[in-house]
Amino acid sequence: MTTELEIGLYIFILAGFLGYHVITRVPPLLHTPLMSATNAISGISLIGSLVVAGANYSRLSTALGFIAVTCSSTNVVGGFLITDRMLRMFKRREEVGIQHRRFNLKLLLAIPVLVVFLVVMHWIRRSGTDSQSSSAALSVVALRYFYILSAVLFILGLKGLSSPKYARKGMLLAAFGMVMAIAGTLFHPEIVNYRWIILGLGIGSVVGGSMGLRIPMTAVPQRTALSHSLGALAASLIGISEYVRHVAVELDSVKMTTIGLEVIIGSLTFTGSLMAAGKLQGLLPGAPITYRGQNVFNITLLSAVVGSLIYLVFVPATSTLFFVMVGLALLFGFLLVIPIGAADMPVVIALLNSYGGLADASMGFVLMNKIQIITGSLDGTSGFLLSLLMCRAMNRSAINVLFGAFGKVQKEEVGPAAEATGTVRSITPEELTVLFDSIRSVIIVPGYGMAVAQAQQGVSELAKLLSTRGIDVKYAIHPVAGRMPGHMNVLLAEANVPYDQLYTMEQINPYFPEADIALVVGANDVTNPAAKNNKNSPLYGMPILEVHRAKSIIVLKRSLRPGFAGVDNELYYDPKCMMLFGDAKESLNKLFAALRS
Repeated sequence: MTTELEIGLYIFILAGFLGYHVITRVPPLLHTPLMSATNAISGISLIGSLVVAGANYSRLSTALGFIAVTCSSTNVVGGFLITDRMLRMFKRREEVGIQHRRFNLKLLLAIPVLVVFLVVMHWIRRSGTDSQSSSAALSVVALRYFYILSAVLFILGLKGLSSPKYARKGMLLAAFGMVMAIAGTLFHPEIVNYRWIILGLGIGSVVGGSMGLRIPMTAVPQRTALSHSLGALAASLIGISEYVRHVAVELDSVKMTTIGLEVIIGSLTFTGSLMAAGKLQGLLPGAPITYRGQNVFNITLLSAVVGSLIYLVFVPATSTLFFVMVGLALLFGFLLVIPIGAADMPVVIALLNSYGGLADASMGFVLMNKIQIITGSLDGTSGFLLSLLMCRAMNRSAINVLFGAFGKVQKEEVGPAAEATGTVRSITPEELTVLFDSIRSVIIVPGYGMAVAQAQQGVSELAKLLSTRGIDVKYAIHPVAGRMPGHMNVLLAEANVPYDQLYTMEQINPYFPEADIALVVGANDVTNPAAKNNKNSPLYGMPILEVHRAKSIIVLKRSLRPGFAGVDNELYYDPKCMMLFGDAKESLNKLFAALRS
């Protein structure tokens, strides 16, 4: 057991370093597909679920395994399909107008491959006693090489995300690697019943396929959060099954530690991800929900969870305490996310992605399954790196995001940090068309308000019309614009905006002084000059898009309502700034009609 644990730890560390070097090469343009892809790959928890569902350990284990198979297969199918949907939308200017398949038909090859393997394995199981020993030997060899091949394909798949040109091919390799891992698991000598496996795979594939093909791109953040919750639930259920199965016999400290970590991380990620999905979907308030003594209570609760695990390591047979620990972990995940504002979701989604990877890796240690350790390490690394990038983009620490309740507006707040003063000028679509007659360059700055108004198509049409007039159009993308890393890139790609027109904050800021017009569509705090010149502002020090340096500024916004920081945007009072009030989609339609006439 110690040797296996040491090997597992070596694999976890090496996979983490390898994942770091591969994932750091993924451009911000593809951060959302990266999270969706790693979420699909983390569905490798399916292979552990398959064993538990088909091994007939007990009725409880079979039931928990069946639920885990359903959850994991939902992640796998839905994750790969929606990743393929996103990647086929990214096009260069010369590729715009070329229609790709709705999804990669090669992904459908997974279904007949799995059916064939199920039929073959059923035939082998029903064969005579003489063939059982050879079948067991075949199982061991098949598992070993199938998992090695799968790990290589997963790495190559993530490496493909370093460029939009090769990203779809990379994801096809990763999907094929998942099929190989599942097919190899069907050779597992402990699987004796495929009934619940087939049912779980069928339900999960239907649900995941529906989510992957039908969910709009504006809802990708909440879909990702929901997928995190399903993957974490699968890991937690398998951990509970393994505890119940082994507690009656000898359960050593190493096994208890890995099981404890699996159920704790899985449980808190499950409820935390559900809360994040609820906030993103609007089912829960987007503003932070806080109460007096909240952080002290959360820390006390976490200490109780850790203390319970430490006690269980020495006294594993305390079943009541184990289930109390699971309940406390579920409660902690709930309380961890509700104080976080919806605007901090890019960091939260990335952290939950990392937690999901750690839960998957813990499951690998529990089952001593090396492929799960590898994929869990890759998933955890990607989420951790993205969360650090998002924190850096907001000039805040992860601790501040998790415990700072940033965005909770205090009504009594006064002074220069709360209010900006000056004169606000408005403009009509007809008046704006006059400005477009005498300019040469425009920088469009999209924000979450564009996503809420679903105005990305109008933005794209306006940019195309301006381009036909000989006006140079660029897009400025802030790292935390939207509700998950790279969300704006996906929404604009859906509207057929060429990805070579999309510029990161570092790339676009030098172009603002040369821009005749900066057109801000729904972005707020990421354009606020107070982040640079007002030390009393909560935004001070946050890197922003330097819109205020443009020659003229046009802002499309419903009102002067502050952003998530709760402070007025000083940009709106700039003499160069004019406000086009109203719903962004309607305003763009009116502007587009005025320009065409």
